[in-house]
Amino acid sequence: MHLSLRPRWRKVYRDIWLHKPRAILVVLAIVVGIVGAGSVLNTWGLIRTATRDEYRASNPPSAVLRTDAIDAALLARVRARTDIAYAEARRTVGASVRVGGVSQRALLFALAEPAQLRIGVVESVRGAWPADDGGIVVEHSSVDIAGVDVGSLVTVQVDSGPERALRVTGVSRDVGLAPGWMEHIVYGFVTPATLTALGLAPTFNELRIVVRNTALSRDAVRRIAFDIKADMEGNGHPVRDVDVPVPGQHVHAGQIESLLFTQGAFGVLALLLSGFLVVNLISAMLTGQVREIGIMKAIGASGGQIAQMYLALALVLGLIASAIALPLGALIGHAYAQFTADLLNFSVVGMSIPWRMFALQLVVGALLPVCAAAIPVQRGCRIAVNDALRDVGIDSRADDGAGLLLRRARGVSRPLLLSLRNAFRRRQRMVLTLLTLATGGAVYLGARNLRRSIVGSVDLLFSSQRYDFSLRFVRPIDPDSLEAAIAVVSGVERAEAWSTARAEVAHADSTNGNAFAIVAPPSGSVMFVPTLVSGRVLRADDTQALLVNSRLLADEPSLLPGAAVSLLVAGRRSSWTVVGVVETGPTASAYTARASLAPITSGGRTDVAMVRSRLRGAGAQRELVQRLRSDLSAAGFDVRSSQLVQENRVVIEDHLLMVAGFLAAMSQLMIVVGGLGLAATMSLSVLERTREIGVMRAIGAQHGAIMLMVYVEGLVIALASWVVAIPLSVPMSVLLARAFARIMIPVPIIWFPTVGSIGVWLALVIGVCVVSCTWPARRALAVTTARALQYE
Repeated sequence: MHLSLRPRWRKVYRDIWLHKPRAILVVLAIVVGIVGAGSVLNTWGLIRTATRDEYRASNPPSAVLRTDAIDAALLARVRARTDIAYAEARRTVGASVRVGGVSQRALLFALAEPAQLRIGVVESVRGAWPADDGGIVVEHSSVDIAGVDVGSLVTVQVDSGPERALRVTGVSRDVGLAPGWMEHIVYGFVTPATLTALGLAPTFNELRIVVRNTALSRDAVRRIAFDIKADMEGNGHPVRDVDVPVPGQHVHAGQIESLLFTQGAFGVLALLLSGFLVVNLISAMLTGQVREIGIMKAIGASGGQIAQMYLALALVLGLIASAIALPLGALIGHAYAQFTADLLNFSVVGMSIPWRMFALQLVVGALLPVCAAAIPVQRGCRIAVNDALRDVGIDSRADDGAGLLLRRARGVSRPLLLSLRNAFRRRQRMVLTLLTLATGGAVYLGARNLRRSIVGSVDLLFSSQRYDFSLRFVRPIDPDSLEAAIAVVSGVERAEAWSTARAEVAHADSTNGNAFAIVAPPSGSVMFVPTLVSGRVLRADDTQALLVNSRLLADEPSLLPGAAVSLLVAGRRSSWTVVGVVETGPTASAYTARASLAPITSGGRTDVAMVRSRLRGAGAQRELVQRLRSDLSAAGFDVRSSQLVQENRVVIEDHLLMVAGFLAAMSQLMIVVGGLGLAATMSLSVLERTREIGVMRAIGAQHGAIMLMVYVEGLVIALASWVVAIPLSVPMSVLLARAFARIMIPVPIIWFPTVGSIGVWLALVIGVCVVSCTWPARRALAVTTARALQYE
């Protein structure tokens, strides 16, 4: 006799209804997994769309050429080229902006034709666009650090020119800029007339082009740019440098890719951990229905029919969970995407999550419980009829090993002994729960190790800079006179005059590489002690010798120690020898002695001074900078800009720690999944031991003893996961450090977590245990003795 279709599906409905706690736990586990992975997937879809489509929609420049001045004839000649789609002129000026007595670095952009802007399109966020004469439009990513909004007044000064109060008339978004909050720079758009009021000529010094064939490689674009450069110089417009970015790649593409990579990888991991929960829960549901399976087999049901019934049950639970999880994941994903986009200076307002994301989540949500149930269903359906009808739940065979050892323990109370034994009764469930929580802990410890690695790497980068701030001057100055003028100011410990220049590597194909800075401290400088990677440091007898940092070497792989290289420095070609590679920061730079650079540039005069202060603290050093600017200006040395090393360090740490911060957030999500797994395991344990709890209450067990039994059982699993997570964090730390080094900058691998991190993880796992066990413990107390003894 075979079961008819209708009774089987009626049983599926009845099982869901009669076993609501277990069904709810299954649904909740799937919901958490889908919401965790789905929100990340939705974020990934929105961010990928925003960073790719919004950046490309802004029509970023293929190349930027910086010159003295751009006239209408030059612009018309470039626009007439068949390989150029667009050409526009603009001016970029370094300035300082003061709001409420606080002065900050600024970059001002003056556009030749803002109303017809086709390259690097700027989006108006609020207020007016473009800027009016006498007004300024602040870029969106700089609003918070500037502390301004539409209607605010800001005081702007360029070099030693006049100060002017400008009204903020609007807020705009330029997705091609590195976020101002990261760079600690206030970006502003002004008109040429406003530049005139600030003491500058209303000319343009940047030519921005977009090639017609956007599929061209970087080298091909560089050849076009240098062809234009030759034409410009042939017509009396010297070109200072040529910048050719990677086509279609945002300045923060590395961060964006690393964010998407870590979010996706750990979203999938959270989903897999959720799958472990479902395996546990489905196994528990089948364990509770062993006798029912035996009865169905006794009246003629086949294993395939029973398997279909329970797999259909899993599918229904998956569909219910998906119906709950999809809107939650969309809501969280959109909020998280907007947060991430704001950090990277993009916007997802008005964007929709791609339908493919929802379809994928629905398929995974429906199939996850089915796949998780497949093995326990197959095992449950193979049970013999006699074994099924004689099943009594947890038998003595589940109580060997650890149970025998615990029974021999002395000085342990019976309820506590029972709790310790119960933790090992369902070992498969315990192992899955333990691994789920331990994996979250391993990622958490790995994220903390990565953060320490990043801070250590930044320490290494800045260990070469033995000064507190730099001053850049409007005109080159005799170094001895400059050092003497700075040294007499109260609060200054030491000063060194450095030279700087922009350089390009002259390639064999007659093109040049992207411009980079050459920094030239005096020979024997005590303020520049770089960390050597390979080769050797500069010596006093070196001439035309060069140190390159790792970032420049990545851009120009030929600059290895011992290589002879031809450089274009300040428009003059010269030969140099690379003697070493150093770590000094994420910006491409080279270093030489001041005496080597002097004959090529300013004849020994310098434009930068590095100052070591006797004062500690950013506030005191800023006050010293203001006094220096005033005193030096009175002596005829006009300061163009200043930069505190600590502020520069904060900028770099903001860039790097943002990725580690998101990783820490993902680890916390997985700990939540692990906590849910522990809660599910303890709930199932209470359900399976309902009669046992009834017997204990019948012989006089108090509420406190029963609650303690539940908490101790959960604590055993939690502490085991704490122990397992520590060695598991070692490969996790290595994996995260190597992935970060490949995407961002090299960081040292920290193999083992600190005692402090282990202690924090211990406190965290105990907290998760307390929260996870509270509801199961309260349910254990809510069941009456009579009802518990009747439980099947």
